[in-house]
Amino acid sequence: DDQDWAQDDSIDTWMKTIINKLSEASDQAVKASALVLLEQLGSNDAPSALPPYPLTSRLATPVDSPVLAKVQKIPLVEYDLHALRTLRLNETDLPIYIPPNGKANLKAQDKDIFPLMTRVQEFLASERQVMLILGDSGAGKSTFNRHLEHHLWNEYKQGGDIPLFINLPSIREPEVDMIRKQLKMYDFSDDQIQELKQHRRFFLICDGYDESQQLINLHKPNQLNQPGQWNTKMVISCRSQYLGQNYRSRFIPQSSSHYGRTPAELFQEAVITPFSEDQVENYVEKFVEMQVPLGPWTTQDYMVRLTTIPHLMELVRNPFLLTLALEALPVVTAGEQDLSAINITRVQLYDTFVKRWFYANKKRLESSALSDQDRRTLDNLSDLDFVAMGINYAKKLATAIFDEQGRNPIVQYNPITDKGSWKNAFFCSDPEVRLLQEASPLRRTGSQFQFIHRSILEYFFSCTVFGPVSRDNFDDYDSQSDRDLTDTSILGPDNPLFKRNLLVEQSVVRFLSERVQQHQEFKSFLLDVIEQSKTDHTTTAATGATNAITILVKAGVTFHGADLREVWIPGADLSDGQFDSARFHEANLTDVNFARCWLRQAVFNGAKMEGIRFGELPYLDGSGHILAIAYSPDGKQLATGLYSGAIDIYDTVTRSQVRRLNAHDKSVFDIAYSPDGRRLVSVSGDKTVQIWDADSGERVSLMKEHEADVTSVAYSPCGKLIASVSSDSTMILWDSEKGEKAVVFAGTVDRVNRLS
Repeated sequence: DDQDWAQDDSIDTWMKTIINKLSEASDQAVKASALVLLEQLGSNDAPSALPPYPLTSRLATPVDSPVLAKVQKIPLVEYDLHALRTLRLNETDLPIYIPPNGKANLKAQDKDIFPLMTRVQEFLASERQVMLILGDSGAGKSTFNRHLEHHLWNEYKQGGDIPLFINLPSIREPEVDMIRKQLKMYDFSDDQIQELKQHRRFFLICDGYDESQQLINLHKPNQLNQPGQWNTKMVISCRSQYLGQNYRSRFIPQSSSHYGRTPAELFQEAVITPFSEDQVENYVEKFVEMQVPLGPWTTQDYMVRLTTIPHLMELVRNPFLLTLALEALPVVTAGEQDLSAINITRVQLYDTFVKRWFYANKKRLESSALSDQDRRTLDNLSDLDFVAMGINYAKKLATAIFDEQGRNPIVQYNPITDKGSWKNAFFCSDPEVRLLQEASPLRRTGSQFQFIHRSILEYFFSCTVFGPVSRDNFDDYDSQSDRDLTDTSILGPDNPLFKRNLLVEQSVVRFLSERVQQHQEFKSFLLDVIEQSKTDHTTTAATGATNAITILVKAGVTFHGADLREVWIPGADLSDGQFDSARFHEANLTDVNFARCWLRQAVFNGAKMEGIRFGELPYLDGSGHILAIAYSPDGKQLATGLYSGAIDIYDTVTRSQVRRLNAHDKSVFDIAYSPDGRRLVSVSGDKTVQIWDADSGERVSLMKEHEADVTSVAYSPCGKLIASVSSDSTMILWDSEKGEKAVVFAGTVDRVNRLS
């Protein structure tokens, strides 16, 4: 209808050409609409062919036009996947990143490392279904997961495996259909989700198993890789400290076939290792490059301080702590001449970082265009000490998260439905609340709020037990000034120390143990709490005493000769503590952990000791009086020699008896495995030396040259010789293959009790 437009014949021709092309589309709706338009335009015949437009390459897959997607014969679900890909690639905020290394499991040595990304890619190409990534708080698990997602989306091809990042704390009940819930968050329809479930495979990247407070195996209730269910491979991350000894059962998938791989063969794990010094330096280089404008310090300036200040390099091998250290070092070392005399702890890095964060955000707000009401509110907050007000806001929010959400770090806030809830006090539109929230170290994603790192949440919660009071003055900031600025008024009965078990919060306990080392008054307070439990046996007093003595032990406080009579500390973790000659008369030590403690001459008369642990490992119930014991070289078998003359063989994994050898007529005094683990030799009061096949239990050789009880036996390192000694001081060397004596040393040695 536009007359000016219609005067241009070339435009008219081109439009008809395009519509005619659309009339040939496979999509019936598009085709019908195009035919109607052609009829209205009076053009039932195709226009004259026009020369091709000189494009050298095909346009990229559309991200905002479903109609064009249909014309290009891209399935609608694939169009939405490409839209999700674009969203995630643009949305991902990738911080400074140094590719981490990993080791095979928690027991592996840090020297036996490999590039973590390479190992994950090998997992994705294998038949395994679940890979668990463990690491300490701040080790870089979430950062790695986001880089993995970014890499997989960059590699994505139409019809290929779909990477899906799932922040587990943000999903309600992730044990129930978590993939559907995540796709719903990206506006996929039920039909699309069903299509993806039936025809596509997902690479799941599940972040924050510990932060979602999970205790169950997510693979099983979500029925992953079961017939007719989701086809997946899962990478899932968790903090090492969150898990107990038998943690693998929470992650090993269920097998979908009785004849395929066992569940254990479908599982793999890796542990992120601390940064090497080279990785630290690479990180520092990138940190310096990102400073805008460039700061006064070079990479060398930072590295000199990191390597000179005692113990600092060990502390910053953790990426998050390294970031805090780089932010704090210019302040902490200002005016210091002797760097080797500076003592920096983890909690000091957090103290400095938090104060600088609030101070910088105060300056940002002061230079921003604010409404008159917001400007007056900011002035009032500044008069009251803006930094201290911000820290107080964050402490209260951390406490509320612990109390109201069971430590789930993500707060979902709706200003309408949550108007009367506890959340309103922290996220409402009140000017003071809003300014403090905007200045706090929080991250917002839509209606979800969380601290920028889990350890920041734990730091603020630890400050509610004991922490420094801030001064809003950074012109003359002294990193050591906090030791005289502690708010002792918080050490009252409302303190969280008395209200909750802190032992499940190892990071919080660590922050507080470092406070003990810095503040004598906090140490004295904790000792008083323990003393109070001697006469006050209420739950509140016992909780406080249990937390107090745990914190003191982790701080390295010794209790040699301490009077701990009648203390009430059920469930305390005293592992690695020093309690020589301590008196625990009549104390409540129920479920206390004394693993690796110094307890020489400690007295426990009358103490309650149900469930007490001294660090012993799981034990086997032997079926007789055991006189000898030996592990196979690979650690998979354990052999015991009995008073009855029998030998029992156990599987060390299942701790079950594999077989019994009715070996000797009299007591078995010693047993030993060959270096290759294929043979087992035993000696006895029946004067014999016997060799056994370790796998079948068949006797290989019986040797009778001794004339007295044979008391000890050992294999040579090469396995070709066996040495045995008897009570008459005769020692014989045997050819282990032939079962024949090689050399006899009769009466030439003193009495020998043990060979090795």
